[in-house]
Amino acid sequence: MNSTANTKASRSRTMFARFGWTLWALVPVGVVAYHFGPGQSAYRASLAAEIVAKADRAQGEAMLLQDVAYEAHLAAVAARAEAFGKDDAELVAKVKLANDAEDAAYAKAADAWKNTATLLGEAQELMADDPGFAPKQIRLARARAVVRTGDIAAGTSDLEALLESISDDSSNASSNSSSSFSSGADTSRTAALALEAREELATAYYYGARLMRMAGKPASEWREVSSMARQNFRYLAEEARAAGADAETIANHEKNGELVLDLEQSSVEGLFLKPKPKDCPNGQCNGLGKKPGQGKRPGKGTKPSKGAGMDGDIGDGW
Repeated sequence: MNSTANTKASRSRTMFARFGWTLWALVPVGVVAYHFGPGQSAYRASLAAEIVAKADRAQGEAMLLQDVAYEAHLAAVAARAEAFGKDDAELVAKVKLANDAEDAAYAKAADAWKNTATLLGEAQELMADDPGFAPKQIRLARARAVVRTGDIAAGTSDLEALLESISDDSSNASSNSSSSFSSGADTSRTAALALEAREELATAYYYGARLMRMAGKPASEWREVSSMARQNFRYLAEEARAAGADAETIANHEKNGELVLDLEQSSVEGLFLKPKPKDCPNGQCNGLGKKPGQGKRPGKGTKPSKGAGMDGDIGDGW
C-alpha cells in the first residue's frame, strides 16, 4: 500500500516538475513574442519619442541659426539699397561682403534643418506601421524642416502626400465606424492637422516661387508655383470663414494671398531689395514648376551688386 502511494506521489511530483519546466521554458518564448509583437511596437514608439526629443533640440538650434541668417539677409538688403543707382566701388564691395555673409549664414541654417529632418525621418520610419495620429505629426514636422533646408520640391511633395493620406483616412473613417479616426476628437485633430499642413504647403510654394524668380527661372515655371500658393491660401481663407474662425485668422490667410500677388507683380530686380519671410530658405528650387528648357533659358541667379528698382517692403503675413 505504502509502495503504491509512494509510486503515485513520485509520478505526481514528476508530472508537476515537468509542467513547471514547460512553463519556465515558455517564458522566453513569451518575452520574444512580446518583443516582436506589442513589445516591439512599444519599443519603437519609445525610441521614436527619444529621437523626436533630439529633433526638437535640433530644431531649436536651427531656428536660432535661421534668426542669424535673417539678420544677415536684412543687412544684405540694406547694403543693396544703399548701393542702388550708385557706381561706387566701396559700396559695391560692401554689397558683395553682405551677400557672401548672407549666403554663409543661410548655409549654416540649412545644415541645422537637414539634421532636424534626418532625425525626424528616423522617427517617422520607426512609426511607419503605427496608424495613430503621432506619425502624421512627425511627418508634418519633417516636411516643414525639409522645406527650410531649401529642398522645397521634396518638402512640398511630402506635404501633398500627407494631405492625400489624411483625406484617404478620413474617407475610410466615414465608412468604417471602427476606424481610429472615427471619434469626434480624432476627427477634429485630423482636420486641424490637415489645415496646418495646407498652410505649410501654401507657404512653401510661395517661398519656392520667390526663390525661382530671384534665380532667373522662366515665368512659366515660377508662375505655376505661385498659382499653387494662391490657390491654397484662398482655400485656407474660405475654410476659415466657413468654420467661423476669428477675423485675424481669416485676414492673415488673405494677406498671404496678397503677398503672392505682390510677388507676381514686382520686378525681379525689386525682389532683391524686399526682405523675404523670416523662415524662407535660400536656393533655386530645382524640381518645382515646369521642367527646365521650356521658355527662356534660366539665369544664373546672381545677386545685384548695385541694387535695383525698389517696390517697397513686403508687409505682414507670415
